[in-house]
Amino acid sequence: MLLASDRLTTGLSAEWTQVGVPGGQAPVDADLVLVEVVDGSARDGCDAISSTSGDPIPVVVWATSGGPAAEVEALAKEAAVVFVADPGHLEAWQKIAPGAQLLAPAASGRVRPTDDRAGATVVVDGPIAPTVAGQVATVLARAVRPLEEELFVRRVDSSASLPKLLSWRAVGDGTYAEAAAGVAEAAVVVDGPRRALKATWTVLDAAAARTPVVSLAGLPQPEGLSVPTPGDDTGLRSEIVARLRQPELRDREGLRLLRAVRRQHTYAHRADEILTAIGRPPTPVGRSVSAVVPTNRLHEIDNVLANVGRQAHRDLELVLVLHGVGVDHGELRDRAAAAGVPDLTVIEADETETLGACMNLGVDAAGGDYVAKMDDDNHYGTHYLTDLLDAFDTSGAGIVGKWAHYVWLRSTGAVVLRYPDAEHAYQRRIQGGSMLFTRDVVRSLRFSDIPRAVDSDILDRAIAEGIKIWSADRFNYVSIRGTDAAAHTWTVADATFLTASGRLEFYGDPRTHVEV
Repeated sequence: MLLASDRLTTGLSAEWTQVGVPGGQAPVDADLVLVEVVDGSARDGCDAISSTSGDPIPVVVWATSGGPAAEVEALAKEAAVVFVADPGHLEAWQKIAPGAQLLAPAASGRVRPTDDRAGATVVVDGPIAPTVAGQVATVLARAVRPLEEELFVRRVDSSASLPKLLSWRAVGDGTYAEAAAGVAEAAVVVDGPRRALKATWTVLDAAAARTPVVSLAGLPQPEGLSVPTPGDDTGLRSEIVARLRQPELRDREGLRLLRAVRRQHTYAHRADEILTAIGRPPTPVGRSVSAVVPTNRLHEIDNVLANVGRQAHRDLELVLVLHGVGVDHGELRDRAAAAGVPDLTVIEADETETLGACMNLGVDAAGGDYVAKMDDDNHYGTHYLTDLLDAFDTSGAGIVGKWAHYVWLRSTGAVVLRYPDAEHAYQRRIQGGSMLFTRDVVRSLRFSDIPRAVDSDILDRAIAEGIKIWSADRFNYVSIRGTDAAAHTWTVADATFLTASGRLEFYGDPRTHVEV
């Protein structure tokens, strides 16, 4: 049950089942009542909370901004636990509630990304703190003034006053939903007008939406997030304009920021911390992955081991299906350990087996919650699996992968970006070497017992069964085409990749370029 602002109510809604508390009455089976305190004030009704049966229900206070005030002292003293977002106010809260502890700001880890971005957005999330008001009125206002029609100023609190030099570009209705939508559609968010020096809510909202952030100098930033903080209005304007004009820059920065939020700053993290504090720790969600790789090319095994060994996601096993080739298993395990492969399962398949049959042998042996189909000759960057796993949370798909992807034509050195407009969208196709399935989906569909076209076949059958397919970002993956087209399962000429569906990006080794 929640008595909280739209920001908290919206952010936590995907993490548990929640309702408001009408008239201060909570249902009998409520696990807790969460009350938000902002600048010493709580939502109306928190002084009369009880269950419909009269039984006590744990009350949790989350002070998302500011210190305590007289009107919330009784609430804080009676609460099962008090959380404080701003470390600067923790000591003051502990004088009232000795067990008060920090619970940092958060953002949703489930924001669906968009590629339709424009403008620089400034969010005013309440009365601007005196400690930053001077910089906002001078440095920030001067920096953004020349942007004219590319500047949008949005208020989370409709009653919050704006500096004169920013009020001319105020848009929207002054609600959190309006501001959040603006942040998700912006090319860059300009951080500065905070209601408290350490109130990093807007930065996290932007990062969760893959929106780059440029901040005033001296403002504390969330742990693990790196944003530019120039010291004067000229430098601030330059950083803003760079992100307005350079999509590649903002795509890369946005992905890194999103990854940092998902690592430790989501509402899912905060919900887990709250439940643990009241003695109801949540059941961990399984995120283990089995990478299934069939190969009949001994010279590619080291490439397979290197791809799996470099993955940042470590709850991982490699299921290597040896297709009609023999390798000493002891030697193979030594090589896998040296390459950093966390866990290795080796399956022997007769050379008469089809590719689809080999995949099914690997799927049957896989122990992960997710199953990745990986090719033996492609390149997989460090965060390849990390980012695809996260895409399940935002897409609701049963299969995720990459339809926008880089292809390296080794015969000429050309690097082609195929289907560049297919990022962050549901698609009928994704590249076969980039498919990640939930375990239930792949075991239900299984691969057809055919030698070729196993990828398109399983995707077609998935669509027929109503399973959604999501194409994620273009990074951390390269499909590599060798000089001999006949050596590939898909035997087509290099010119096939240089049609209207592909964009020639550059010449040379792309493996460093795609690593984000």
